[in-house]
Amino acid sequence: MHEKPKIVIFLYNRLFDPLIQSNFWLYINDFLKDANNPYAFHLITYENTEFPLTSEQEELVALWRAQGLKWTPLLWHQGSGLKQKFIDLFNGFKAVSKLRLKGYNHIVTLGSVAGTYAYTYALPLRMRLFLYQFEPHSEYAIDNGMWSEDSKQYKISHYLERKAALFATTIASGTVFMQERVKEVWCSKADFIRIPTVANDKKFIFNQAKREETRKSLGIADDAWVLYYPGKFGDLYYKEEFAWMYKWLKEEEPRLHLLIVTPHTDEEVKVLFDSAEVDVSDYTVVHTTYDEIHKYHFASDFAIISVPPGPSKKFISNIKVGEYLCSGLPFLITRGVSEDYIYAEEKDVGVVVDNFVKEDVKKAWPEIKEYLLRDQDKLRQHCREVGLEYRGFEVLNKKFKSALVSLTKHK
Repeated sequence: MHEKPKIVIFLYNRLFDPLIQSNFWLYINDFLKDANNPYAFHLITYENTEFPLTSEQEELVALWRAQGLKWTPLLWHQGSGLKQKFIDLFNGFKAVSKLRLKGYNHIVTLGSVAGTYAYTYALPLRMRLFLYQFEPHSEYAIDNGMWSEDSKQYKISHYLERKAALFATTIASGTVFMQERVKEVWCSKADFIRIPTVANDKKFIFNQAKREETRKSLGIADDAWVLYYPGKFGDLYYKEEFAWMYKWLKEEEPRLHLLIVTPHTDEEVKVLFDSAEVDVSDYTVVHTTYDEIHKYHFASDFAIISVPPGPSKKFISNIKVGEYLCSGLPFLITRGVSEDYIYAEEKDVGVVVDNFVKEDVKKAWPEIKEYLLRDQDKLRQHCREVGLEYRGFEVLNKKFKSALVSLTKHK
């Protein structure tokens, strides 16, 4: 009887980060629930003392351990300086090295930062590397003005991203553009599997009763047309431009109301929208956990992707797009972002603008209004069908399983 392939799951996140639980962990949890799971997993995460596990989360961890998962939680060192990153890098190396001695010779990562860390481990430890959701994080930072091309952070990250792609056994990313970069520009010999960011489609099934209940609790009128944005402002996303975008749409249609679900404080949001002279009565700010996020999707009518354009944005795979579509929501997006803007136009599930500037936004309003005037039941059904085909778990889980086969097969 062959021993199960031993795989290190290396996440430069905390285990219960919503970005993990709503995406990558869907695949791992499916393996853990399988009595015939063909792999032995050992998880390494970086936990934040500001987010201790809740009793419910501890129960889940106990269940996963009973299903065979082993877990090494490391301490995350806050800050963006090279010193903090080096400490995290070194602690990760120690943890992976111990597992290598126990026969773990495969390593799976989520995102390019974890991927570059794991590359520096896999190379000297002679491990096979799977880069999942691999995107050029260093180039995003340039496009958004977070780093300069002369900065050490950019030079080191950009160098390691390419080296990781050249070393990897398997790479999965969400767009044909990343496939071209990896295979044709960098000439990596890795198996490339196109896997857009998956949506938890069973969570995001429209519920009319939840819609009515949520609107009532928020004091939003039944006849309001609700624009929806769950996310942050600034850094990788629009900030002041977002507030002005809404201001210009509100001028076109007074019936609009904006629903914001965000980690920013109410005061931070108010300052932002005050700068665009948007009255506080014209928007609602909510704070929630991932467990409750879906009901705000259901309360809304049209969603927004708030990613500015830029050369690197074609590589992004927004998790929000899949969740919007599975909830039945069409969306607004900027041209050149992922393949999402192509789906918006070709699949009739959204409106595309070049930028969040007045001329583009005003021009887009008739297209947005056309979605709002449609038969909403039929529109929701159409959006969900597109979402399931594009980002549904059943479709993408098969691809993820094939990626692990690629990683662990003998060559």
